[in-house]
Amino acid sequence: MTGKLFGYARVSTDAQSLERQLDILKEFGVLEADVFTDKISGTKLHRPQLDQLQRILRAGDTVIVESLSRLSRSTKDLLAILEDWQVRNIAFISIKERLDFSTATGKLILTVLAAIAAFERDITYTRVREGLASARARGRVGGRKPMDKKKLEQALKLYDAKSLTLSEIREATGVSASVIYRALWKRRDRDASKENPHNG
Repeated sequence: MTGKLFGYARVSTDAQSLERQLDILKEFGVLEADVFTDKISGTKLHRPQLDQLQRILRAGDTVIVESLSRLSRSTKDLLAILEDWQVRNIAFISIKERLDFSTATGKLILTVLAAIAAFERDITYTRVREGLASARARGRVGGRKPMDKKKLEQALKLYDAKSLTLSEIREATGVSASVIYRALWKRRDRDASKENPHNG
């Protein structure tokens, strides 16, 4: 290990304590000054201290967490973070699962996680396509009613504010996570087109 050792700890609410995770990280040699902590849901990809840690990480550094769920409760987001760190040559160790993703075993598990995520995406896509085909066979143009644009705009504003989880946004607006993600992808593509008008 040639770089610096960092720790990351997270709980979901202010009422929960970080002490147990901090004690474990200290036992593994992480200095208190190098531990980043968040009190926010693990379903959120962007968190203040995790984002700060991401900004200062350099090739050769190592990040240690008490368990995988502390880094993320979303398989998709966890995989995205780990793949990004792998590309950046940043090692990651999860104490509870006894996983070191810089080892051959850790890299194999990362490959398996990626394969499972791709399989789940393919299954979801196939089900949606079959559902739309079934709906057309019954004389319907689409599988669902058109989305209320005002509700979608409200949902996107709540998502951008990062104050609610996706499930809370769904409860408040009636807009599902899948619809929000599709809208975010479209918005990203539009923004990219504006920044690079000559591409394509």
